[in-house]
Amino acid sequence: MPAETATDEDGAGDEAGTEDEGEAGDLRPAVPRQSRAWGVLLLAAAWPVGLAGFWLALAAVDHWQTARLQSRAAADAFGLRAPWWYAAVAAAAVIVAGALVLEAVLAMVLRCPPCTQGIARLRLFLPIMAFDTVGLWGKNPLVPWWDLVLLVPLVAVSAQTLLFGARRLAVLGRQHLAEIIRSPGELRGSSFTLYLRSFEDDVRRTALEENQRPAPGSGAVLSDLALSTRTEEEQLAQALRPVAPMVAVGRPGERLPLVGARRLYLPLDDWQDTVRDLMGRARLVVMAVGLGPGLLWEFREATRLLPAERLVLLVPGRQAYETFRARAAPPLPDAARPGQPGHAWPPPVLPPYPDSEPPAGLTLKGAVYFDAGWAPHFVLFGTGKHPNRPGGVVRKAVEEGLEPVLDRCRPGRHR
Repeated sequence: MPAETATDEDGAGDEAGTEDEGEAGDLRPAVPRQSRAWGVLLLAAAWPVGLAGFWLALAAVDHWQTARLQSRAAADAFGLRAPWWYAAVAAAAVIVAGALVLEAVLAMVLRCPPCTQGIARLRLFLPIMAFDTVGLWGKNPLVPWWDLVLLVPLVAVSAQTLLFGARRLAVLGRQHLAEIIRSPGELRGSSFTLYLRSFEDDVRRTALEENQRPAPGSGAVLSDLALSTRTEEEQLAQALRPVAPMVAVGRPGERLPLVGARRLYLPLDDWQDTVRDLMGRARLVVMAVGLGPGLLWEFREATRLLPAERLVLLVPGRQAYETFRARAAPPLPDAARPGQPGHAWPPPVLPPYPDSEPPAGLTLKGAVYFDAGWAPHFVLFGTGKHPNRPGGVVRKAVEEGLEPVLDRCRPGRHR
C-alpha cells in the first residue's frame, strides 16, 4: 500500500515519482500506459492458443487409449499410425523446446528465477511416463515402448503449456483493458470495497489456479480445462462484487495495472490522507495481512475509524498471519477506545491461527471478521461442500467463508 512507498526497498517509489513529474516540479502519480489495441489482440490470441492446447490434450488421451487396445484391427480403425499423431508430436517438440529456450533466456539474461510452471510441467511429465511404463508390463503394445513412455507425455506436457499460455495471454490482455481511476473524487461514498495489501504480495495475487489433484496418466491435462482463467485477485473481486466493486491503490511504477480491483494511483507525498478518506467512504474494507510496514498503519487506522462490521482481514498463511498478529498486538489490551479521532488507541486483539489447515491448493487460507464490539471470528476457507473442485476455488472459498459479512454489507442492508 502507499504507506510502504517511503520504505520501498526496490526503489519503485522513486521511479514512479520521476516518471510523471510536472512542469512545476510537483510529484504526480505515475499512471501505467495501456494499449487497448494490444489488449484486444492478446485476448483474441488466447483463443487459438487454448484451442491448440485442447487439441493436443485430446490427441494424447486418444492415442494412449487406442494404443492399449488389444485388437490390432480396432487400433488400425482408429488410425493409430495416422499422420495427425506425428504432426501432434512434432508440434509438441517445438512447443516444449521453445518453452525451455525461453526459460533459459529468462534465467541467464534477465536473471529471473525458474518459473513454477516449468516445474509443474516436469511434475506432469514424470508421473505420466511412470504410469504408462507400469501399464506396459505383461502386455504386447501395438506401438513401440517409447511411443507411450515418451511421446504421449511429451504431447500432454505441450498441451498443458499451451493451455497455461492461453490463460496468461488473457490476463495480460485484461491488464491493458483494466479500468484506472484518475482521481479519488470519482468514487462515490459506499460505492466501492477498498482492498488493502502489501505491494510485495502483488505477484502472488496474479497467480493462476493450478490443479492439485490431476487424474492419472495422460488424462491429467484434461482436468486443466476446468481451471479458472481468473487470477486470485480477480476471483476475490468477483466474490465481493455483491457488496461493491473492489478498488485498490496501484503500486507506483508498475508497467500495467493488475486485474481484479480497479486501480487508483496516488502521489508519493500525499497518500495517508487519501487512504484514510477512502477507508471512511468504503462500504467494506478488506485487508490482506502481510509483512509490509504500511499494513500496520492501515490496520490501526481502520480499527480506529471504522465500525467493526466493515473490516475484514484476509489470511494468506499461518506464518504471515502470526507475524502480523504479533506486531499488531495492542500494548494495553484493556484500554478503552477514545472518542477523539486524533488520539492513538490500541487495535483489537486478533485470534490465533487455528490448529487445522485448509486444502493445500488455496492461496488464501482464511479470514478474520468482527462483530459489534470488535469480537473477532477466524474462519478457515475451503471447508465447504467441494473444497478441492477446480474452477474459481478462491471465489467459492471467499463466498462460503465470508457469507455473514457479505450478507450484512450488501447494498440496502443496515450498516
